[in-house]
Amino acid sequence: MYIERWLKSPFVLPDGSRIERKSGTPQGGVIRPILANMFLHYVFDMWMKRNFPKAPFEKYADDGVVHCSTKKEAYPIAFILFGCFIYIG
Repeated sequence: MYIERWLKSPFVLPDGSRIERKSGTPQGGVIRPILANMFLHYVFDMWMKRNFPKAPFEKYADDGVVHCSTKKEAYPIAFILFGCFIYIG
């Protein structure tokens, strides 16, 4: 119920007028990092553990770092991630 309210709350302009949201979370809203962490846990964390189990990574909200020892190790991961991001949009 509360998540739905956050996602559907209108954007209020300085003059008091409102713009209805069609998608996304409010910029700066407290729900944004929580939903990002939940989503990325299932999308990114589980995918990395399944596809690159020996590549440790850190994530903070919607930022992440994959730790690689060499460029040879990093390039395949970066190439595949880039392809995923392009596919998803």
